[in-house]
Order: sequence, then structure tokens, then C-alpha cells
Amino acid sequence: MSKKSKRKNTKKPQSKANWITAGVIALIVLVGGLLLVFTDREDSASKNGNLTATQVADKVKSGDEFYTYFYQTGCVHCEKVKPYLVPLGEKQDIPFEQIDLAVEQSAWDTFGIEGTPTVVHFKDGKEVGRVAGEQTEDSYKEFFAGKDVKDSKEESSGDLND
Repeated sequence: MSKKSKRKNTKKPQSKANWITAGVIALIVLVGGLLLVFTDREDSASKNGNLTATQVADKVKSGDEFYTYFYQTGCVHCEKVKPYLVPLGEKQDIPFEQIDLAVEQSAWDTFGIEGTPTVVHFKDGKEVGRVAGEQTEDSYKEFFAGKDVKDSKEESSGDLND
């Protein structure tokens, strides 16, 4: 048998092995990427310091008193109020939680949210106050002081184009 024929025979198994190795590596990368995407979606609320819809529902059931700021990433009105609303909420003696409705889609129906931004005050297992739509800083101060504040027409529904 000549040297050339020996090389051909050895190259075929190596070529096949290279394809198998490449296929296994591609499969690992694909599975890893999918795991990252799904894990990131599930954990994104907690990574941003936000609660999930389930966590908020559990807090309501337990009778805790707290405020929840419902917003959605990309909402123009939420971006306008965030610089003063979040610091105001965090200054309260009552815990101030946040939930991103772009991540926690089920919260729209669970908490009857019709638009963002919306802040809801929960106490003794029920909702005791709510303010919806883009508000002035003074309006949010009144809300946190326990006064009724009229909802604004400036809010976004689930469709971020409005």
C-alpha cells in the first residue's frame, strides 16, 4: 500500500471527527445561549431591584403596607417622572417597590393596571390608593401624603407607541 492511500484513509476519520466535534460545540453554544436568554428574562426583575408580579401578590396577601410603582421600559411618561418619583417613593417610611410591566406582563391584569406610570398603595391586603398617568412632583407628594390625586390622561398603555 502506498503512502498516499494511507493518508487518505487517516484523513477521512479525522474529517468526520472534526465535523462531529464542530457539531457538538455548536450545540453547546446554542443550548448555552438559550439558557442565558431564558434565565435573563426570569431574573431581570430581581437584577434591577424590582419585584415580580408573584412577589407583589404575596406581599399584598401578607397584609404588608407598601407602595408599588408600575412602569414599563421604554414608556415616555415613565421616563419623565422617574427622576423625581423614585427618589420621593424611596424617602417614604413605607416600602416603595417597583415592577417593570415590560418584563412582568401578567401584572397588567393581576393588578388592574391600565396605563403607566401607575403607583398603587397597598395596606392590610387591599389597595387603598392609586394614581395613574404622568403627574407633577407636587402631585406625587400629595399622593404620598395620603391625599387623592386625579389621574392624568398622559399615560402609556401596553402599546409603547402612545
